[in-house]
Amino acid sequence: MKKIEITPRTRYRLKRKTADVIVSVMRYAFLIAIGYVVLIQLIYMCSYAFRVPDEVNDASVVWVPKSFTLANFKVALEALDYFKAFFNTVTVQILSGLIEVFTCSVAAYGFARYSFKGKKILFAVVILMILVPPQMTAVSMSLDYAYFDLFGILNGIGKLIGRDIRPNLLNSGMVFWLPSLFGVGLRSGLFIFIYHQFFKGLPKELEEAAYIDGANAFTTFMRVVLPSSGVAFLTVTIFSVVWHWNDYYLSILYLNDNQPLSVSLSKLASSIYNMSGYGSDSLTYSMAACILYILPVIILYLLLQRKFIASIDRVGIVG
Repeated sequence: MKKIEITPRTRYRLKRKTADVIVSVMRYAFLIAIGYVVLIQLIYMCSYAFRVPDEVNDASVVWVPKSFTLANFKVALEALDYFKAFFNTVTVQILSGLIEVFTCSVAAYGFARYSFKGKKILFAVVILMILVPPQMTAVSMSLDYAYFDLFGILNGIGKLIGRDIRPNLLNSGMVFWLPSLFGVGLRSGLFIFIYHQFFKGLPKELEEAAYIDGANAFTTFMRVVLPSSGVAFLTVTIFSVVWHWNDYYLSILYLNDNQPLSVSLSKLASSIYNMSGYGSDSLTYSMAACILYILPVIILYLLLQRKFIASIDRVGIVG
């Protein structure tokens, strides 16, 4: 029988192929494990949201309900006052997040491209905005909003006329719109830092070419920098929208009537208790409410995922 001789080149190819197979198996195992950790929560919620309350304590029902129902979502919609809370979330929180996406980009571009007096100190303040949690400033901010004044002007006028004319901004969208407009809103420090790091990596030749063509700084920013910053903008947009959507602490502190979905969800048990004919301890209603809460965010991610990947190609600069 003829002995088959394996050459060094063949042996190298076999080792390389074996290593590639092992790496692929480990990669897929890791992705499956991560996917399980993420998706198991959603599967759990769906399993309980579509079953009748009587099957919660039924040991024979594990994942698939014996009888599917949509009644839990009807109860959750009513308990959350879903459409009103959704409108409040969009008009207050999401709008604030979108405003913050643009204003933080303007601030970051100034830090990345211009030199001015006190730049290092101001950028240190930006870093402090990342490090200092909002809970530390929430009480003082709520007092400022309750007696809103600009440089003490309204307070001085009020003392002259004998009447306090400082407006109370609490329980209005202004408590979120104003900070976002001036780039000091929720997570603004982190957004400015992300933009700043990205703008520093953009070639200055693009902006210099625009200046030669007669464009001013604002035109260059809008027509050259922004179109070349798709990755950064989409990243910050997703973070901003999700964080504003999930914000609970500031919303319950500043808003009493126009409360978003995050606050309504936290009050779900008491809302169901006040509704006649429903038990406040039913897990099915809570899971249905959680699905209604995360569904808009999931839809947003599915819509932006393709654009995010496409923006990576558009932002590439060759030359």
